[in-house]
Amino acid sequence: MTRWRAVAGGFALAACSEGLVFAATGRVTLVGGLAGSALAGYLAGEDPAEGAWHGLMTAMAWGIVLIPGLVALSVVADAPLPFPIEFLLPLLDTAGEATAAILLSASLPNVAAGSLGSLTRRQDETRRRSDEHSGRRPAEGDPDDA
Repeated sequence: MTRWRAVAGGFALAACSEGLVFAATGRVTLVGGLAGSALAGYLAGEDPAEGAWHGLMTAMAWGIVLIPGLVALSVVADAPLPFPIEFLLPLLDTAGEATAAILLSASLPNVAAGSLGSLTRRQDETRRRSDEHSGRRPAEGDPDDA
């Protein structure tokens, strides 16, 4: 079952980080989507499969906004293709290869990032449980001391 709040959180991070990168450099990357997918995986829970799903859902939601925006930027401002696609396309010969490369580069890394987000959540939860079990109190400044 999709946790839409996790997807919304990942989408928000992707939009904010890409907006900052574009404002600072005038370029668009796919890195914001990766960060958003990792956050969505973290928020979704400890299961890597759940994280992968939520990472993919975040990537697709972000892509729905990003792709028309990129088309508009390329028409209005003659903006370059986003990183890393600008470096992949010259290596490809046919439209089919280009389509497959774009789809895979926009989805598979996000699935992996979502899984890594969930694994990070699992590691954090395991560490928290072991700290509680050992009776260790959180250090000053840790988020658990509130």
